[in-house]
Amino acid sequence: MKTLGLLFTSISLVLSLSCNGVNNKKGAQNEQTTTSQEQVNSEPENAEASLVDKKWKLSKLMGQPLSELDKSALKVFIIFDGQDKRLSGNSGCNSFGGTYTLKEGNRFETSQMMSTMMACENMDIEDQFMGVLQKADTYIINGNKLQITKARMAPLAEFELEK
Repeated sequence: MKTLGLLFTSISLVLSLSCNGVNNKKGAQNEQTTTSQEQVNSEPENAEASLVDKKWKLSKLMGQPLSELDKSALKVFIIFDGQDKRLSGNSGCNSFGGTYTLKEGNRFETSQMMSTMMACENMDIEDQFMGVLQKADTYIINGNKLQITKARMAPLAEFELEK
């Protein structure tokens, strides 16, 4: 009878330790899942913080560097206002503004843009840039460079952070 009691106690102890080991593994997996989920959830906030409340100066438009574009391209910049969710800037001759919405996966959407109506010598850059803003839906930030694209394809416009 003593051996049966000792055997029962030993089995109970082994099962108890095994269950605790499984629970500890599940706990560790849950912690990893939570940590991974927190990282996924924090990415948009980090990307948004990198994007908003900064002045981004145009460096390329439709793959062409500023040196190959009309001098009006030197004036082009964009600012995403983080508090008011407004988009504003200069399109080469005229000032523009509108609203934007940031979405998951570094995606964004702009409203119909409003613009001043000054007559300029060359409207090609302005027209091209405003068209880019209307169709772009994704942004990528790498250090002090911003690219806006349509469906993560080739960049429509590239910017550098103004210092």
